[in-house]
Amino acid sequence: MGKQSCICQSMKALLKEQCMLAEMEFQFICVSKKVDTIPFMLFSAHQNDPFKAFNKCMATPFFRLEKLDEETCCAVLSLLEAVDMEGCPTDCCDDLFALRKTESCVIVNLRCFCAINPLPLEFVNRPFPIIEPKC
Repeated sequence: MGKQSCICQSMKALLKEQCMLAEMEFQFICVSKKVDTIPFMLFSAHQNDPFKAFNKCMATPFFRLEKLDEETCCAVLSLLEAVDMEGCPTDCCDDLFALRKTESCVIVNLRCFCAINPLPLEFVNRPFPIIEPKC
């Protein structure tokens, strides 16, 4: 096996924890919905902004790890769509309310990145609030 990057090692741990979350059942903790995604962002050493992947009209810096090839340090990432409180797609982190899974994927070489920023699990498929009319 070739020398692994720090990000590759981190992604290996992330995938292990993500698989554990999806399979775990708790005796004393009531989890209302099954969690199977640890959302994250990736950063390269040459840019201050996070890496973004594009699909159709969507550009997103939010991902889910699907597969990891430890030999090549390459990963298959599914794109997560950012939505605001009304459920509309947004590209502004200030308006981010939830992340939705998509069918779109991208393959990346993890050696191109120097940092990973995991996000709260609660963002994925977060239920929208019920807003009562004021009138």
